[in-house]
Amino acid sequence: MNLNLAVKLSNTARIIAVLAGIGVGGVACYLTIAGQYSDKFHDAMMQNAPWVLYALPAVGITIITLLRKKLFLGTEGTGIPQTIASLETKTEEERSKLLSLRILVGKLFLTTLGLFSGASMGREGPTVHAGACLMYFCRKITIFPAHFLQRGLILAGGAAGIAAAFNAPIAGIVFSFEEINRSFDKRNLGVIVIVVLIACLVCIAIFGNYWFYGRVDIKLHEWPVWVFVPAIGIVMGGLGGLFSLFIVKAYPIVSTCIGKHPVLTPASIGLCIGLLGWLTHGQSLGTGFVEAQDMLMQGEKMSWYYPLVRVLATALTLLSGIPGGLFDPTLSAGACFGQWFSSVTTHIEWASGISPQLMMMVAMACFFAGVVQSPITSVVIMVEMTGCVHATLPMLGGAIIAYTTSRKICRCSIYVALASSYFKDNRGLELRRED
Repeated sequence: MNLNLAVKLSNTARIIAVLAGIGVGGVACYLTIAGQYSDKFHDAMMQNAPWVLYALPAVGITIITLLRKKLFLGTEGTGIPQTIASLETKTEEERSKLLSLRILVGKLFLTTLGLFSGASMGREGPTVHAGACLMYFCRKITIFPAHFLQRGLILAGGAAGIAAAFNAPIAGIVFSFEEINRSFDKRNLGVIVIVVLIACLVCIAIFGNYWFYGRVDIKLHEWPVWVFVPAIGIVMGGLGGLFSLFIVKAYPIVSTCIGKHPVLTPASIGLCIGLLGWLTHGQSLGTGFVEAQDMLMQGEKMSWYYPLVRVLATALTLLSGIPGGLFDPTLSAGACFGQWFSSVTTHIEWASGISPQLMMMVAMACFFAGVVQSPITSVVIMVEMTGCVHATLPMLGGAIIAYTTSRKICRCSIYVALASSYFKDNRGLELRRED
């Protein structure tokens, strides 16, 4: 009798996990569609009323800040730090402040406003946070083993969020262990794989089985690229480390200012973002996906200063505390950094044959690895977003160098550093030590 009951509960848990995976896939689809419509909205504003587009960040960020403080506490930032912090909480009361259905609803609503405001942000962080909230809610529906309740459900939601956002299932699984959990736990692997699979299938059913940027076909017969891989890794890792260090140091200061001046501070940040958008004719506003895709797939040349402005706009958006992700704008900046290096190789006879796409992909992986300090994820996600397996080795070599360089500048990864701020006891310090 007890055995049958255990089997029944196990089957029920599987069904609930599948349904939750469908929910995470639905969340990813919704934010993808919201991102697509926001890009169309920005294009329309740029053509008909560009001054409105440049003013939107100030208005949007201020409204989002006020709504977040009054109605949706816990929705700030990318959401990945909250997901990491939730794994270290000791009580359900603490965890409910980081993961709940109220936070899920608020995250989706405020992220949508952020996308249309023109802030430099992506969708993957909110998708991770929303996925973790949805999976953690499953514990109220049926009984799960203790290790699932403590870590498995949250890791599954986070992994599915990354996987579904980019149609990159392996990258989602790798990121859940490399950055969110920072260790490998075989006991939770089954539920993680199931939820990731279901979430990705939902997105494929709606959008088709697609490459996020498009199919990149590069044959790795260009030995000269290896001469530049160390340089790309060092430069991109250094810039990524400086970006992370700046955010880690400045975030508490800006958060205090927002607490004291909840209108003036976010409005000022938004005005700065709008000004940067004006300087780049709107290119530094929004997710950066379109710009990255045009550079990588169409060979479009961006202004030399684009990646610097994009990085600054992304930093301001992160410091504002509005819900939004880091992946899209970081990869967009990385693609243009790749054009920097490609412009150098064209003036060197023996290196002039290196594919600009290859240089961009290596720079994207390296800059991403430097910012988030997750080198394996950076390489896997680039491979899954482009289908370019042949670029794996140079990207991996560069990403490891970038990660090592970044760690010399910023000792703790940006997500872990921000996660540690959610604890008033020494758990925050323990998180940093483990990292």
